[in-house]
Amino acid sequence: MLVTVTLAGIILITAALAYSVDWLAEYVPYEYEKSIAKSFKSNEAERDLVDDYLQSLSDEVAKQMDLPEGMDITAHYVDQDIVNAMATLGGHIFIYRGLLEKLPHENALVMLLGHEIGHIKLRHPIRGLGKGVVISLALAAFLGQSSDAATGLLVDTSTLTLLSFSREQEELADIEGLQASNNYYQHVEGVDDLFKVLLDEQDEQGVHVPQIMSSHPDTKRRISLINQVANEHQWLSNGTLIQIPEDVKKKLSDDSQRHNTSSKKSAGK
Repeated sequence: MLVTVTLAGIILITAALAYSVDWLAEYVPYEYEKSIAKSFKSNEAERDLVDDYLQSLSDEVAKQMDLPEGMDITAHYVDQDIVNAMATLGGHIFIYRGLLEKLPHENALVMLLGHEIGHIKLRHPIRGLGKGVVISLALAAFLGQSSDAATGLLVDTSTLTLLSFSREQEELADIEGLQASNNYYQHVEGVDDLFKVLLDEQDEQGVHVPQIMSSHPDTKRRISLINQVANEHQWLSNGTLIQIPEDVKKKLSDDSQRHNTSSKKSAGK
């Protein structure tokens, strides 16, 4: 009974600490958050055509989202055949080639960027990191271990790219992306095509779920949600679909072919 009561107490205290950190996250200075993620800037010299395109479009989308003063967005192109995208600390968002190649038009990309920027705007990354640190510290204290490993989460860039968000946070980010799309285009035509791509990927991969969908609400429910919000605001559902620039699509295709050729050569050795 003593062990049970002790464990129950630890769970309650840990939950309370995690909740407190989630509440206090919005008071963490954004400049401090940016300093945690400063290591991401080490790859700035390697930016290319796709990075520039994503950055330019992200800047335009961010203008539609009423971001807090001093909050800026840095978009990164990840040349990997993975259907994924993520937002992390300090305003950094990462879009993978595997997902970019599947997007049918720029409208779906704007929805994606708006979704990821929405996470940044709502401070979801720092909230996710805060809970992890608090729980790690609580466990380390209970087990009598050094807290160095737990506090190391603050500077471990691999951890910063593995942050996950709750289903409620994902839905809030969806709404942010939807509103950004409407503000940018003055209609919401094509925004649900992003979710159709994710749904197709889920069906294609079977049990595998892309990281962008892990812990996310059911994809069909997400489509229903954005349609409901659009209807409530009476946003236009018909409009022009903008194609992703040809030079960007060519760069994606070239990168894909280069990786495929490299993989075949490696397999032949």
